[in-house]
Amino acid sequence: MKETAVPIPLHAWQDPQGDVVLKQSQLGCCIYFGCWADAGEPADYICELRFDQAWAIRGICSEYLPYQHGEGHSRSDIYKIENSIWLKQASEQRAKSYPNWRNRDKSSYHHYVVEGHDYYYEIIAAGYTERQIPYAEAGELKRLVDEA
Repeated sequence: MKETAVPIPLHAWQDPQGDVVLKQSQLGCCIYFGCWADAGEPADYICELRFDQAWAIRGICSEYLPYQHGEGHSRSDIYKIENSIWLKQASEQRAKSYPNWRNRDKSSYHHYVVEGHDYYYEIIAAGYTERQIPYAEAGELKRLVDEA
C-alpha cells in the first residue's frame, strides 16, 4: 500500500510563503506560523498547532512532499499520512528501547506533516489541537505576523 498524504483542513489560513517555527521538549511539540485574513493580507494572530504525546519529530528541507496526495485540499491544510512507513519503523524502534511501552500507552498514534515554504515537519503524535494566538500575546513569534 502506498503512503498517502490525506489533507486535514485548518481553521486558520496559513501564510503559504511564511516561516514555520517548531518548539519541542520532552513534554510536547508545537508548531507556529503566520496567517492571512484574506489573500495576501496578514491576520493579526498566529496559529499554534499543539501535538499531543509527540514522541518523534523530523524536519526536511524540501518544498515537495514525498507522499502521494489524497483528495480534497482546502486553502490551508496539514496532512495525516496513511500507511506510514516511518510510523511503523519508529514504533518498532521504540519497542526495542522500551519493550513494554504499548502495555502502558494505549494511545493511537498518527503521522502528521506540516508544510512551510521550502521545508516541512513530520510529527508522530496521538493528535493535535489548533488555536489562534493574538499578536499582542505572540511574544517572540510576533515576527510571523510582521513577515506575513
